Amino acid sequence: MRERRPRLRDGRLSSALGLAAMLKKSLRTIGYRRKLAHVIVLKDGTALVTLRDAANVLLDVFGSVNARSGEPDNATRLLLLAAKTGRRPDIAAATDAVKRALAVAGRIL
Repeated sequence: MRERRPRLRDGRLSSALGLAAMLKKSLRTIGYRRKLAHVIVLKDGTALVTLRDAANVLLDVFGSVNARSGEPDNATRLLLLAAKTGRRPDIAAATDAVKRALAVAGRIL
């Protein structure tokens, strides 16, 4: 049986929705308890401290839309990698990517 890939409203295939589903599924793993390289504070005052915090915000902001910039896809991939490896450079890269994606979305200053 062939796996169905998520589609956007206009019928195009969406890798972003696939990444979002993969991220949501893997949030239960212990790797997401790791702290980000530095705290990210949103405009509303919410502080993102862990990889799980960042993943949840990415899912809330970008989970149902396909962003044109590609930043959410990159941030999601790097979060998955950081949770898997736990290496400081991977966590730092994920933190920076999340910050960029949220800046593009206008969620941080």
